[in-house]
Amino acid sequence: MIAIKWNGKPIKTPGWYSGIPLEIYHSPKICDGYAVSSSDLRTCWRQSPAHMRAKWAENPQREVKTPPRHYVLGSAAHHLLLGEDHFKTKYIAQPLTYRDKVTARDKTWHNGADYCKAWNAKQVANGKVWVTQDELKIIVEMSRSLALEPLVQEGLLRGYVEMSGFVKDQETDLWLKVRPDVVPTLTGDFVDLKTAADVTTVALQSSIRSYGYHQQGGLIWEVAEALKHPFESFLLMFIETDMPYCARTVPLTDDDLARGRLMNRAMLRKIATCLAAGRFPGPGEGDMRPLPLADAERERIDARLKFEKVTT
Repeated sequence: MIAIKWNGKPIKTPGWYSGIPLEIYHSPKICDGYAVSSSDLRTCWRQSPAHMRAKWAENPQREVKTPPRHYVLGSAAHHLLLGEDHFKTKYIAQPLTYRDKVTARDKTWHNGADYCKAWNAKQVANGKVWVTQDELKIIVEMSRSLALEPLVQEGLLRGYVEMSGFVKDQETDLWLKVRPDVVPTLTGDFVDLKTAADVTTVALQSSIRSYGYHQQGGLIWEVAEALKHPFESFLLMFIETDMPYCARTVPLTDDDLARGRLMNRAMLRKIATCLAAGRFPGPGEGDMRPLPLADAERERIDARLKFEKVTT
């Protein structure tokens, strides 16, 4: 794979790009036309075009939210797993104490204090992500647990990190963008790290369904294919954010990934239609079909009515 060093200008040529900060990857006009990510396509499918547009980077009135801390934990653990130097280039731990300018005494670090807030802001301005001392302990434990995963020890996470892939969809003229945790160099096995409260089978099945991870893998597959990069599998590596910090690697089936690609195709066509019409409808707009109670709910109601002796 030949990586293209990003020159700071909107992308016009398909390829794998290095040097794009995450916040720039998620910013508007990263490409010379409208660009969509896996998150955009999943939101469009799961909710509606209106919900997608509300968070879409290309929307100047989009809703901008600070990433949740569990997202920071997972990303930081991944970087630490790749090496301490790699971790230090992006993350910085807050000090334990700060000097109070009135009393000149050391105080326990507090994010509400003016000095601490200024320090946090300075790190962000310098392109760093700050973590608390408690979060750092969790990150270390998560990283240790990940390192014990057999597939990690076999080299699953070896490859290019912080690499962004871009291709232009020929049918819709939309740019597709992906940012895998690792672009593999030795195999075609793509892996994405996810944090989880629970890595039991039932919990992960629910998570995969709820977040549409098969669409994410499907888009990586499509982009890799277009860039002629080997794609053999897409694996989710889950790590708990609380003790005992269990890790679990789950490969998605080719059938589900193919289904995810079809779902993405449907949403790309829908987004293109919305752009052409200048309207992004909400869920069920124009659909006046009745929504009957589910059979199980009807049975529960009928049983209760029978108990209450109400038949008419």
